[in-house]
Amino acid sequence: MAVNLEQLVDDSDWTEVKVINRYAVFMSYLSMAIKGLGFLVLTWTTVVLLGGFVSMLHKKDFWCLTFITLVQTAGIFDVNLNEKLGYMKNAFMGFFVAIVWGIVGEHMAPQMTMYPGPLVIHFLTYMCLMSVALLLTLVQVVVFAIILGPLAIIYVLGIFMSGVISLWRLIEHDYGSNSDGEASNLSPAMDTLYYLALLQGVLFCYRFVLGRAEKRMPKAGADSKVQVVLQNYLRETKRGCEKDPTFAEGRNLTSYAVDKIGSNSPVDCISGVKILYAAISMVEMQDIWDSPSNVTGQRMLMKHLVLSASSSRHVLQKLLEMMDSRGLHDREIRNQAATIVERLAFYINLEQFPRGIQHISSLIGTFEQYNLAEPYTSSKKEYEHHLKLQVTRRRPSLAGELGEAYKELLLQGLSILRNLAADENNCRVMSDTRDLVSKIMAPVTSDLLDHTTRDHGTWYEVVDRSMEVMSQLTNAQGETGTKLRREISSDAKAIGTLQRIVSCKNCKEELRQRAIWILRRLYKDTIGTNISANFDFLKRGNSYCREDFVRLLVNIFTHNNEYSSSIRGYAGEALSEICSLGRISDATIVIQTSGDVVDSFAQVLLHEEDKTCGQAAAEILEHLCTHYTKDDEYLRKLKKAILGVIGKILCCGDVTHNGKDIESLCDGKEEYSDRDKKYEGFQVDALSSMPLNLLSPLLSLCGTVYDMRLIIDLHPQLDASNFLNKLKQIVVEKSDSTVENLSLCKATGNMVISMMKYYTSGGFFKQEDFGSLIEALSGTSKKMLDLDYSVVCSSASSSETRMKLDGRTLASLVREAKELLATRLPSASFGG
Repeated sequence: MAVNLEQLVDDSDWTEVKVINRYAVFMSYLSMAIKGLGFLVLTWTTVVLLGGFVSMLHKKDFWCLTFITLVQTAGIFDVNLNEKLGYMKNAFMGFFVAIVWGIVGEHMAPQMTMYPGPLVIHFLTYMCLMSVALLLTLVQVVVFAIILGPLAIIYVLGIFMSGVISLWRLIEHDYGSNSDGEASNLSPAMDTLYYLALLQGVLFCYRFVLGRAEKRMPKAGADSKVQVVLQNYLRETKRGCEKDPTFAEGRNLTSYAVDKIGSNSPVDCISGVKILYAAISMVEMQDIWDSPSNVTGQRMLMKHLVLSASSSRHVLQKLLEMMDSRGLHDREIRNQAATIVERLAFYINLEQFPRGIQHISSLIGTFEQYNLAEPYTSSKKEYEHHLKLQVTRRRPSLAGELGEAYKELLLQGLSILRNLAADENNCRVMSDTRDLVSKIMAPVTSDLLDHTTRDHGTWYEVVDRSMEVMSQLTNAQGETGTKLRREISSDAKAIGTLQRIVSCKNCKEELRQRAIWILRRLYKDTIGTNISANFDFLKRGNSYCREDFVRLLVNIFTHNNEYSSSIRGYAGEALSEICSLGRISDATIVIQTSGDVVDSFAQVLLHEEDKTCGQAAAEILEHLCTHYTKDDEYLRKLKKAILGVIGKILCCGDVTHNGKDIESLCDGKEEYSDRDKKYEGFQVDALSSMPLNLLSPLLSLCGTVYDMRLIIDLHPQLDASNFLNKLKQIVVEKSDSTVENLSLCKATGNMVISMMKYYTSGGFFKQEDFGSLIEALSGTSKKMLDLDYSVVCSSASSSETRMKLDGRTLASLVREAKELLATRLPSASFGG
């Protein structure tokens, strides 16, 4: 796809840079106007002087025209006064130094002790030579003031002076005789010439005033370094626009910096890194109170300039080399280069940069390694301290400026690796890099959080960033993912730290959720026969085995008074995924955690205000129903709890069958105690107000109960028709094409099919109720056909999505339901 570079530049421009570009273009046009007027003035002076008017001019006009001609021909069309003054200053200083060194030479005072003889003689010789040098310098200054000074003044302020002279002559207006003949053209010719020179002088003054004001333009950046960057950018953009007014088109700080990084000059390369770092800082700081489009535009422009443009492919290689601890750059440049690479890491393919991962991994080395790379940038005192630590082999302290710089660089390195790990090929390169995974896990393995304050101190962020990289690595697919997860799970210290983080109430919830996510990914990898027997996460000898992990999740999920709803919901999602794996051992661990665990799940489903927890509880009960097949007391408790929930859906508030408790029918008991009243809560009319994220798994649970033949023959008092009619109403209301509505309709279709398979003859569901609900599903399936196909196609590559949506279209479910309606439930077999 073609890239609109100008649009990217405009999207990524900081307001200050846009102003600078427009200012530079305006100043270039103003300079062009001054130059154009200069050519006209020079043309008119030539006409006057060579056109036969010389003899008619007064002497003052003759000398005025001579001065104006000198000004215009002195090469003063380039009206950058600062540069001219700077050139003169440098020339004078160079001249002075040349005199001093030419006369004094090797007799400079610091070297006097190198020569034999009395010291007094050398000192007197040095003083005499210095006096001669100063005298010659004084003479040259006088010569400069008398001869070159006026020329310098004319060269710098000539246009202004010609404008003043022109104004004076226009006011006097005594050009000489203009009575007849050719002399009659003298006055208009002189007027034209002086007016042009005056206009040129006015424009010159206007430009001079604007030039003084430009120093205040970059004041928007609070950082002095940012101001310096903007000043340099302004100066170079003005210089370019002087030669070509279109120079500023498609140009901003980002493109300006990338050009410098790509140059062959090491100085320009370092300058480009500083400029690009400042540009990133400015745009992202502005994003705090402005639209995020600038940040997006800047990163897309960086991607194009650094990665996509064929002329700039070597720019990224230079940035990677700058980050290496064995390179020639100090910690400031390394940090700035790392910041730039971190913004581009999502688009980097490490296979294109064979040593790129080594450069990046040097950012996350130990503090001792970092300290070894830094002595040449430190003061003499710090360098001597560094040598002392090397001799005594003592660990350097992390406190102070060096420790903060190390932490900042460490965070940048982990951020780069986190973004790189989003690509499967990069994960393979990282897994093949020796000791890289162990270096990534070092903040977790070393258990920094246990050795800090109550809020885990400043190193909390480092542990969090390390776990972000681990999350990406554990999510890798194929053999690479298996290898990475095996390496992570084999580190018992890291696994133990993750366990403590999950149960630590001082940790932020994001960190605890991330720890749960990593552990559940490692747990899922214990499925199948291709896993090595050395997979430590399976071992009982490990301090954190899989049984402990599951029990911890159950404990978090069922104790609503001790944990927040957010962390409980995340633990419930993990439990639901574990239970869906289809292993009897997983279901056994969950259901046998405690004697009343299934009752706790039912309580969460019926009474939990957080519907995410209710959704997880419904999914857990459904998976337990499917996978726990042991005929024991736990299974009877599970049936009782589920039937209590299902009864609340099908019953209109009544939980009895011919005077007997519904739950007692599954275990042969007829008593109905006060304890069983805890399942009261659901009624048919409440279904329409239930959130979709809870209603869908609840209907799916109903369908599973019918599939597993767990439900009993219910009394006609159960309002089955009302239940099916309510579902029909919900399906009609939720016919908009959204993934949530589609999931609800599929859960409804699966449940209808399961119910019709169960009630093959007789029963309490009317055929017309099934028929009207199926017709509603059929109409909805037609509206959602495009969405349904896209979801099914995308679920083919995602096991989690396939598990939730069953990989079938709603249309196929409707077709099966219609076939069952026609064959298994003929009209004569339905009761009233």
